[in-house]
Amino acid sequence: MTHSQNTNIKDLIIYQKSLDIFKLSRHIASYVTYDKDILTMHRSSRRIDRYADRLVIDALGLVPKIVETENETNHKQKLKYAKSLRFFIDRLYHNTRHLESSKSNGSDFIRLLRIEIKKLRIIHRHYVNSLIHPKK
Repeated sequence: MTHSQNTNIKDLIIYQKSLDIFKLSRHIASYVTYDKDILTMHRSSRRIDRYADRLVIDALGLVPKIVETENETNHKQKLKYAKSLRFFIDRLYHNTRHLESSKSNGSDFIRLLRIEIKKLRIIHRHYVNSLIHPKK
């Protein structure tokens, strides 16, 4: 059996953590932009709004990429997709640095998100390793 047949996607730790990070990112973006929606943040000329928008969009990209990875049947492609998750994780971290440096309110929440992103990096490493060295 393959990894995806053994595991329900919703039970994956990386999936659950990604959902948590998306929710936290959305709450932080809402807080620092005074409840603006994504489109308003995207169109805004305020730097903090644009960083918040990027944060939410990148966090939103994690979950579909995990689903795409788990549904891939070709092992090499699956590994490639899994490794590409790191790009989203790194951009999320980068966006939290920008948000914090833009002197926004909510810096404690942003630091909390950064801690969660660091945890996601560790989970991601384990996830990729589980694909490289599957348990038999």
